[in-house]
Amino acid sequence: MITGARAIHEMIWAIVFIMVLGFGVLPGVLALTLGCIGFAGKLFVEEIESIDEAPVEAMRAAGAGPLAVFIFGVLPQVRTAFIGIGIYTWDVVFRSAKVVGLFGAGGMGWYLRRTADQLQSDRVAAIILLIADLVVVSEVISHHARSALEGRTGRRVLAR
Repeated sequence: MITGARAIHEMIWAIVFIMVLGFGVLPGVLALTLGCIGFAGKLFVEEIESIDEAPVEAMRAAGAGPLAVFIFGVLPQVRTAFIGIGIYTWDVVFRSAKVVGLFGAGGMGWYLRRTADQLQSDRVAAIILLIADLVVVSEVISHHARSALEGRTGRRVLAR
């Protein structure tokens, strides 16, 4: 599933979903969801593969089931990285949503394209400024979330 989602860019997914479902927000959400699965899934898998196996092996030897091994042996080792990956993925998707919208998958990108097609330069400028403002706000929120997480854990969180 992760490899399949990574193999196709979210813009291509957007075009496919628009062809199947028509224009609107749902094709954009589905395209970005598949993009997230591929992007974040790859990072999650790499993080899990780099854990210390000793606690996991000790739990298995003591008779713990797979769920207990994951919750008590794996998750404590990757929790900070998972949160950082989640914040970073949200940041990436937030930006990608505008581009997916240009293809007709809804959102601000769709409004930008529609107003540009109608040659309404004042509205195009306003939408671009609003997008820039939202990206700055998103960056500030993302930075504060990473800083708060680093302060609590003492570990560096995935940053761009």
